[in-house]
Parts: sequence; C-alpha cells; structure tokens
Amino acid sequence: MPGLVPPRGGSVSSGELVGRLPTVFANPGTLSPKPSNIRTVRLRLLPNGSQERRLRRIADAAAKLWNELNYARLVQYRETGRVDFEGTEHEFYYKYNSVLGVNAGQVINLNNQTWKSYFELLKLYKQGRLPKFVNKPSPPGFWKDKVLGKRILRILVRND
Repeated sequence: MPGLVPPRGGSVSSGELVGRLPTVFANPGTLSPKPSNIRTVRLRLLPNGSQERRLRRIADAAAKLWNELNYARLVQYRETGRVDFEGTEHEFYYKYNSVLGVNAGQVINLNNQTWKSYFELLKLYKQGRLPKFVNKPSPPGFWKDKVLGKRILRILVRND
C-alpha cells in the first residue's frame, strides 16, 4: 500500500494494517450496473481534530437532510399515494444549501433515485414480474443505526 508508514515501536498482533496513511486514501471504484458509467469510490480519511469535527458536522447534516426528506416523502406517499419530487426537492435544498452546499443536491438526487427505484420495484411486484424469493418492496429507509439509535454518517461528493 503506497504511503503506509509502520507504527513506531511495538508490534501489531492482528492482521489489520496500522500506520500512517495519506490524508485521503481511495479504494478502486466499482462500476455501476447501469449504463450511465457512475463509479463509487470509497475513501478512508484520516483528518486531524478540527477537520474531523467539521467532517462530522457535514456528515451529520447530510444524514439529517436524508432523514427529513425521506420522512416528508414517506408521509406524502402514505397520504396521497404519490410523492412530489420537485416540491420537496426545492424545499429541502434551500433549507440545507447553506450547510452542505452542492452536496445537498447530491443527497437529494440519491433520495430521488431510491424512491424512483422503489416505485419501479413496486410496479414489477404488482405485475408479478419479480422473482418469487423477493418480498414486497418497502420504501427507502432512514440513515440510522437501529442498534445504537444514531444517524449513520455519510458524505456524498459531487464529481466534477
């Protein structure tokens, strides 16, 4: 692994890599099954204290945006059977734009994709075109750890 510096003194008992890595370390991306050629790259960040606090605030705001947007859409869906994508997108983008900047749009776009995927799966389920081992699809979930009861921290980054 490039840039890995072994720890000073002492040995490592487990097989886990220990040492100093560059601030940003990228794993090779995986190609999306869709023909849009979207790649996912997972990063392991090793920030200092102030950088970590800032990243946690951004990730917490992103998770809060996802959960609020998802809840608003879930309520709309249960009341009317439809979701107003444009109305909720506009409302929440301007609410979180000051905190997340363009990343607010990325969170909203991902939520749009998951809801549209849910509606496609529900349509296939009602037509009986899903495999028998697939249960009835459920709406997109929240970014929350069910065991700990805390938000799952994720940051979505625009690639341009």
